[in-house]
Amino acid sequence: MMLLLKNRLLNKLPASIISKQWSLFDLQYVLIATIMLIDFILIQSPTLIPRLLLAILLVISFWIPYIRRFTVPALPIFTWLLTFYACQFIPLDYRPTHIFVNLLPTLERILYGANLSEIISKHTHPVLDILAWIPYGVVHFSFPFVFSFLLFVFGPPGSLKVFGKAFGYMNLAGVLTQLFFPNASPWYEIIYGSAPADYSIPGDAGGLLRIDDILGLDLYGSTFGTSPLVFGAFPSLHSGCATLEMLFVAYLFPRLKPVAALYVMWMWFATMYLTHHYMIDLVGGSIYAILAFAVAQNFLPKLNPDCRTRMAYMTVTKLSIRAFVHSIEHNSDYDSIGQSANDDEESAMKLVAKQHRPEPLRLSSMNEKYAVTIEPSPVLSPSSGYWSSTSEPSSPITPHSSLGSPHLHFSKV
Repeated sequence: MMLLLKNRLLNKLPASIISKQWSLFDLQYVLIATIMLIDFILIQSPTLIPRLLLAILLVISFWIPYIRRFTVPALPIFTWLLTFYACQFIPLDYRPTHIFVNLLPTLERILYGANLSEIISKHTHPVLDILAWIPYGVVHFSFPFVFSFLLFVFGPPGSLKVFGKAFGYMNLAGVLTQLFFPNASPWYEIIYGSAPADYSIPGDAGGLLRIDDILGLDLYGSTFGTSPLVFGAFPSLHSGCATLEMLFVAYLFPRLKPVAALYVMWMWFATMYLTHHYMIDLVGGSIYAILAFAVAQNFLPKLNPDCRTRMAYMTVTKLSIRAFVHSIEHNSDYDSIGQSANDDEESAMKLVAKQHRPEPLRLSSMNEKYAVTIEPSPVLSPSSGYWSSTSEPSSPITPHSSLGSPHLHFSKV
């Protein structure tokens, strides 16, 4: 009886959890859990009960199909956002006692011979305001969602998960640096000069105040005035996000490398023109992004120029919203994406494979109209290094199945 109960429980667990080989790399989740716990203790609003409910829902999501494929890779992003929000609740006794006001502009003049932010922002114009606002205030917040969608549809399975983790860890590292190494932005120098700074000083929108005047709104003035992390000039996460996103754009669409470089330069101009960052902050943010991508590229799947979409990598020829949705849960294991009973065009979807690929199989039946041949994917062929001789695909219908006609059998091509 106990053995039967154990088998039933194991059958309900995801195959990825049962078969997972845990390693030192999984200590990242210990780090995330530790930081989240500290944030949970620091945050005072919302109150305890709502925070507990949100924490419970997050933990439960790890066992919900489809949802766990989003929440687990997004844990670094959640941790970054939670940590940034929790900064406002840190008691003054636990914050760095000194806020650097003159360090960045001094290094700016030593390294580049002048304060580039001061030079660029000296001459303003409404047209330049709009050109700076577009990347800094619009594209910066919207492009990660747009690119994530493009990466999911057109990228190989697993690439979106890598991007999400790299994006989250880079921003988390940046926020922690800003917290423990506080530095004033160019707008502080314009307003307060070299006067010592303290944590009672509110944030300022800098050049974005002119955008509020153009739009007739009090959007950026109120948002930056209540920022949880006022003295976070170094590193520039606007620069870091732009650089990391463009590195992944160059990975997915290599022909867009010049466009990616121009976008990073555009973002650099915008941040200095709006008096939010020094040049040294932008270089620092890009360095964080390059380091994050250097680690992430070791986990990125290889691109296949013959595969235009995610479904092509999975050797699924019939595109549908249902197939895309189903692929969320079956993008790393051997699974068969089943078709509905009313679908007469195909008797079964292609086998899903990402890292391991068996020899090509032919699925045949006594009736020729049910015959389906699974063609090997060029990027997942035995010669590509992703194939294992001991790998065996799982299927809802096996040679020993008791299901009725049509009788199916597998034979090697």
